[in-house]
Amino acid sequence: MSNLKIDVIIPCHNTAHTLVRAVESVLIQRNLGKIYLIDDGSCDDTWQVMTFLQNQYPQQICTEKFTQNKGVAMTRNFGAMLAKSDYVAFLDADDSYQPQALEACAMVFGHFDVGLVRLPMTPIDLSEHFANHPNFATAWRVFEMSGAGNTAFYRPYFLALGGFDDDELFKKFGGEDGALGLATIDTTSVATLFENYGFAIGVNYYCHDNMHTRHLFDAILFGKNTRHVLPDDMAKANQSTQNAIDRIQKLQQILSAKKGKMPIVLS
Repeated sequence: MSNLKIDVIIPCHNTAHTLVRAVESVLIQRNLGKIYLIDDGSCDDTWQVMTFLQNQYPQQICTEKFTQNKGVAMTRNFGAMLAKSDYVAFLDADDSYQPQALEACAMVFGHFDVGLVRLPMTPIDLSEHFANHPNFATAWRVFEMSGAGNTAFYRPYFLALGGFDDDELFKKFGGEDGALGLATIDTTSVATLFENYGFAIGVNYYCHDNMHTRHLFDAILFGKNTRHVLPDDMAKANQSTQNAIDRIQKLQQILSAKKGKMPIVLS
Protein backbone atom coordinates (compact mmCIF):
# COMPACT_ATOMS: atom_id res chain seq x y z
CA MET A 1 0.00 0.00 0.00
CA SER A 2 1.28 3.49 -0.85
CA ASN A 3 1.98 5.89 2.03
CA LEU A 4 1.09 8.84 -0.19
CA LYS A 5 -1.40 11.21 1.48
CA ILE A 6 -4.29 12.95 -0.22
CA ASP A 7 -6.13 15.96 1.22
CA VAL A 8 -9.85 16.02 0.52
CA ILE A 9 -11.69 19.27 -0.15
CA ILE A 10 -15.45 19.38 0.38
CA PRO A 11 -17.33 22.59 -0.54
CA CYS A 12 -20.39 22.98 1.67
CA HIS A 13 -23.42 25.07 0.75
CA ASN A 14 -26.64 24.24 2.60
CA THR A 15 -25.58 20.60 2.99
CA ALA A 16 -26.27 20.02 6.69
CA HIS A 17 -28.42 16.98 5.88
CA THR A 18 -25.76 15.08 3.88
CA LEU A 19 -22.41 16.31 5.20
CA VAL A 20 -21.96 13.72 7.95
CA ARG A 21 -22.38 10.90 5.43
CA ALA A 22 -19.79 12.44 3.12
CA VAL A 23 -17.25 13.11 5.88
CA GLU A 24 -17.61 9.68 7.45
CA SER A 25 -16.87 8.12 4.05
CA VAL A 26 -13.64 10.12 3.87
CA LEU A 27 -12.49 9.42 7.43
CA ILE A 28 -12.21 5.68 6.76
CA GLN A 29 -9.86 6.18 3.79
CA ARG A 30 -6.37 4.73 4.35
CA ASN A 31 -4.48 7.42 2.43
CA LEU A 32 -6.25 10.43 3.89
CA GLY A 33 -4.23 13.50 4.78
CA LYS A 34 -6.61 16.23 5.97
CA ILE A 35 -10.23 17.05 5.22
CA TYR A 36 -10.98 20.69 4.38
CA LEU A 37 -14.62 21.64 4.90
CA ILE A 38 -15.47 25.08 3.55
CA ASP A 39 -18.85 26.66 4.25
CA ASP A 40 -19.79 28.67 1.18
CA GLY A 41 -22.24 31.09 2.76
CA SER A 42 -24.78 28.52 3.93
CA CYS A 43 -28.07 29.62 5.48
CA ASP A 44 -28.94 26.31 7.14
CA ASP A 45 -27.07 24.42 9.90
CA THR A 46 -24.09 23.50 7.73
CA TRP A 47 -21.59 25.48 9.83
CA GLN A 48 -22.85 23.88 13.04
CA VAL A 49 -22.45 20.41 11.52
CA MET A 50 -18.96 21.30 10.30
CA THR A 51 -17.80 22.54 13.70
CA PHE A 52 -19.30 19.47 15.39
CA LEU A 53 -17.33 17.21 13.05
CA GLN A 54 -14.14 19.20 13.58
CA ASN A 55 -14.54 18.91 17.35
CA GLN A 56 -14.98 15.16 16.96
CA TYR A 57 -11.93 14.77 14.69
CA PRO A 58 -9.65 17.79 15.33
CA GLN A 59 -6.56 16.11 13.87
CA GLN A 60 -8.20 15.27 10.57
CA ILE A 61 -10.70 18.05 9.85
CA CYS A 62 -10.09 21.73 9.11
CA THR A 63 -12.97 24.18 8.65
CA GLU A 64 -13.29 27.56 6.99
CA LYS A 65 -16.30 29.80 6.44
CA PHE A 66 -17.28 32.31 3.75
CA THR A 67 -19.82 34.81 5.05
CA GLN A 68 -21.19 35.21 1.52
CA ASN A 69 -21.75 32.63 -1.20
CA LYS A 70 -18.70 32.65 -3.48
CA GLY A 71 -19.59 29.68 -5.67
CA VAL A 72 -18.24 26.16 -5.83
CA ALA A 73 -15.28 27.04 -8.07
CA MET A 74 -13.79 29.60 -5.68
CA THR A 75 -14.55 27.32 -2.73
CA ARG A 76 -12.66 24.40 -4.26
CA ASN A 77 -9.76 26.64 -5.25
CA PHE A 78 -9.54 28.03 -1.73
CA GLY A 79 -9.40 24.52 -0.33
CA ALA A 80 -6.60 23.60 -2.72
CA MET A 81 -4.62 26.62 -1.54
CA LEU A 82 -5.09 25.60 2.10
CA ALA A 83 -4.10 21.98 1.51
CA LYS A 84 -0.68 20.78 2.66
CA SER A 85 -0.39 17.49 0.80
CA ASP A 86 0.98 17.20 -2.72
CA TYR A 87 -2.28 15.59 -3.79
CA VAL A 88 -5.85 16.87 -3.43
CA ALA A 89 -9.19 15.26 -4.10
CA PHE A 90 -12.54 16.98 -4.51
CA LEU A 91 -15.73 15.46 -3.14
CA ASP A 92 -19.19 16.99 -3.16
CA ALA A 93 -20.92 17.24 0.20
CA ASP A 94 -23.96 15.26 -0.97
CA ASP A 95 -21.89 12.31 -2.27
CA SER A 96 -19.66 9.74 -0.55
CA TYR A 97 -16.55 7.68 -1.19
CA GLN A 98 -16.50 3.93 -1.41
CA PRO A 99 -14.03 2.40 1.10
CA GLN A 100 -10.93 2.15 -1.13
CA ALA A 101 -11.29 5.30 -3.22
CA LEU A 102 -8.25 7.22 -1.98
CA GLU A 103 -6.17 4.06 -1.76
CA ALA A 104 -6.77 3.52 -5.48
CA CYS A 105 -5.80 7.13 -6.25
CA ALA A 106 -2.62 6.83 -4.16
CA MET A 107 -1.64 3.63 -5.95
CA VAL A 108 -2.00 5.31 -9.35
CA PHE A 109 -0.09 8.43 -8.35
CA GLY A 110 2.64 6.30 -6.83
CA HIS A 111 3.19 4.24 -9.99
CA PHE A 112 2.34 6.53 -12.91
CA ASP A 113 3.22 10.08 -13.97
CA VAL A 114 -0.32 11.45 -14.15
CA GLY A 115 -1.73 14.82 -13.18
CA LEU A 116 -5.29 13.63 -12.55
CA VAL A 117 -7.10 10.48 -11.47
CA ARG A 118 -10.80 10.04 -12.18
CA LEU A 119 -12.77 7.56 -10.09
CA PRO A 120 -15.84 5.66 -11.26
CA MET A 121 -19.17 7.03 -10.10
CA THR A 122 -22.14 4.94 -9.05
CA PRO A 123 -25.61 6.51 -9.40
CA ILE A 124 -27.88 6.15 -6.38
CA ASP A 125 -31.66 6.62 -6.81
CA LEU A 126 -31.33 7.67 -10.45
CA SER A 127 -34.62 8.45 -12.19
CA GLU A 128 -35.78 5.80 -14.66
CA HIS A 129 -36.34 8.69 -17.08
CA PHE A 130 -32.58 8.75 -17.55
CA ALA A 131 -31.53 5.25 -16.48
CA ASN A 132 -33.72 3.51 -19.07
CA HIS A 133 -32.51 5.58 -22.01
CA PRO A 134 -30.53 3.39 -24.45
CA ASN A 135 -27.67 5.90 -24.54
CA PHE A 136 -27.46 6.47 -20.81
CA ALA A 137 -24.10 4.69 -20.45
CA THR A 138 -22.58 7.19 -22.88
CA ALA A 139 -24.06 10.15 -21.01
CA TRP A 140 -22.81 8.78 -17.70
CA ARG A 141 -19.29 8.39 -19.07
CA VAL A 142 -19.34 12.02 -20.21
CA PHE A 143 -20.34 12.97 -16.66
CA GLU A 144 -17.54 10.87 -15.15
CA MET A 145 -15.06 12.63 -17.45
CA SER A 146 -16.33 16.16 -16.83
CA GLY A 147 -17.33 16.42 -13.16
CA ALA A 148 -15.17 17.42 -10.20
CA GLY A 149 -16.52 15.22 -7.43
CA ASN A 150 -14.61 12.13 -8.62
CA THR A 151 -11.22 13.77 -9.14
CA ALA A 152 -7.85 13.64 -7.42
CA PHE A 153 -5.09 15.97 -8.67
CA TYR A 154 -1.38 16.37 -8.26
CA ARG A 155 -1.78 19.68 -6.48
CA PRO A 156 1.03 21.66 -8.20
CA TYR A 157 -0.48 20.67 -11.55
CA PHE A 158 -3.96 21.77 -10.44
CA LEU A 159 -2.61 25.13 -9.29
CA ALA A 160 -0.65 25.58 -12.52
CA LEU A 161 -3.88 25.12 -14.49
CA GLY A 162 -5.31 28.05 -12.55
CA GLY A 163 -7.89 25.97 -10.72
CA PHE A 164 -11.60 26.08 -11.51
CA ASP A 165 -12.75 29.20 -13.34
CA ASP A 166 -14.95 31.31 -11.03
CA ASP A 167 -16.26 33.58 -13.79
CA GLU A 168 -19.90 34.68 -13.49
CA LEU A 169 -20.70 32.56 -16.55
CA PHE A 170 -20.01 29.38 -14.59
CA LYS A 171 -21.79 30.65 -11.50
CA LYS A 172 -24.87 31.02 -13.70
CA PHE A 173 -24.69 27.83 -15.76
CA GLY A 174 -22.18 25.58 -14.01
CA GLY A 175 -19.65 23.72 -16.12
CA GLU A 176 -16.43 25.08 -14.65
CA ASP A 177 -15.44 21.48 -13.89
CA GLY A 178 -16.06 20.47 -17.50
CA ALA A 179 -14.02 23.38 -18.84
CA LEU A 180 -11.08 22.43 -16.65
CA GLY A 181 -11.53 18.75 -17.44
CA LEU A 182 -11.11 19.41 -21.15
CA ALA A 183 -7.85 21.24 -20.43
CA THR A 184 -6.48 18.26 -18.51
CA ILE A 185 -6.92 15.98 -21.53
CA ASP A 186 -4.65 18.26 -23.56
CA THR A 187 -1.99 18.81 -20.89
CA THR A 188 -1.48 15.59 -18.88
CA SER A 189 -2.19 11.88 -18.71
CA VAL A 190 -5.58 11.41 -17.05
CA ALA A 191 -5.88 8.05 -15.29
CA THR A 192 -9.42 6.67 -15.40
CA LEU A 193 -10.45 3.80 -13.14
CA PHE A 194 -13.88 3.29 -14.69
CA GLU A 195 -13.38 -0.32 -15.80
CA ASN A 196 -12.28 -1.75 -12.43
CA TYR A 197 -15.41 -3.71 -11.66
CA GLY A 198 -15.72 -5.46 -8.32
CA PHE A 199 -13.58 -2.96 -6.40
CA ALA A 200 -14.96 -0.42 -3.91
CA ILE A 201 -12.93 2.47 -5.34
CA GLY A 202 -15.61 4.83 -6.61
CA VAL A 203 -17.86 7.69 -5.60
CA ASN A 204 -21.50 7.16 -4.70
CA TYR A 205 -23.45 9.86 -6.51
CA TYR A 206 -26.79 10.51 -4.82
CA CYS A 207 -29.32 11.70 -7.38
CA HIS A 208 -32.09 14.20 -6.68
CA ASP A 209 -34.45 16.40 -8.65
CA ASN A 210 -32.29 19.54 -8.42
CA MET A 211 -28.95 17.95 -9.33
CA HIS A 212 -26.93 19.88 -11.91
CA THR A 213 -26.39 16.67 -13.85
CA ARG A 214 -29.99 16.76 -15.05
CA HIS A 215 -29.06 19.54 -17.47
CA LEU A 216 -26.19 17.50 -18.88
CA PHE A 217 -28.34 14.40 -19.30
CA ASP A 218 -31.18 16.38 -20.86
CA ALA A 219 -28.75 17.82 -23.40
CA ILE A 220 -27.02 14.54 -24.29
CA LEU A 221 -30.00 12.18 -24.19
CA PHE A 222 -32.89 14.41 -25.28
CA GLY A 223 -31.24 17.33 -27.08
CA LYS A 224 -32.64 19.89 -24.65
CA ASN A 225 -30.83 23.15 -23.91
CA THR A 226 -32.53 23.54 -20.53
CA ARG A 227 -30.19 26.28 -19.37
CA HIS A 228 -30.52 28.31 -22.58
CA VAL A 229 -26.76 28.49 -23.13
CA LEU A 230 -26.01 30.85 -26.03
CA PRO A 231 -23.18 30.49 -28.59
CA ASP A 232 -21.32 33.38 -26.95
CA ASP A 233 -21.52 31.56 -23.62
CA MET A 234 -20.01 28.43 -25.17
CA ALA A 235 -17.25 30.49 -26.75
CA LYS A 236 -16.41 31.98 -23.36
CA ALA A 237 -16.37 28.53 -21.77
CA ASN A 238 -14.08 27.24 -24.51
CA GLN A 239 -11.76 30.18 -23.91
CA SER A 240 -11.57 29.21 -20.24
CA THR A 241 -10.31 25.79 -21.31
CA GLN A 242 -7.78 27.35 -23.64
CA ASN A 243 -6.55 29.71 -20.91
CA ALA A 244 -5.78 26.73 -18.67
CA ILE A 245 -3.96 24.97 -21.52
CA ASP A 246 -1.94 28.12 -22.22
CA ARG A 247 -0.84 28.32 -18.58
CA ILE A 248 0.51 24.78 -18.65
CA GLN A 249 2.25 25.31 -21.99
CA LYS A 250 3.90 28.47 -20.68
CA LEU A 251 5.07 26.60 -17.59
CA GLN A 252 6.47 23.83 -19.78
CA GLN A 253 8.43 26.42 -21.78
CA ILE A 254 9.85 27.93 -18.60
CA LEU A 255 10.86 24.54 -17.20
CA SER A 256 12.48 23.42 -20.46
CA ALA A 257 14.52 26.61 -20.88
CA LYS A 258 18.24 26.73 -20.13
CA LYS A 259 18.87 26.42 -16.39
CA GLY A 260 20.88 28.78 -14.23
CA LYS A 261 21.37 32.52 -13.92
CA MET A 262 20.63 34.67 -16.98
CA PRO A 263 21.93 38.25 -16.56
CA ILE A 264 19.82 40.75 -18.50
CA VAL A 265 20.89 44.34 -19.13
CA LEU A 266 18.03 46.71 -19.85
CA SER A 267 18.55 49.48 -22.35
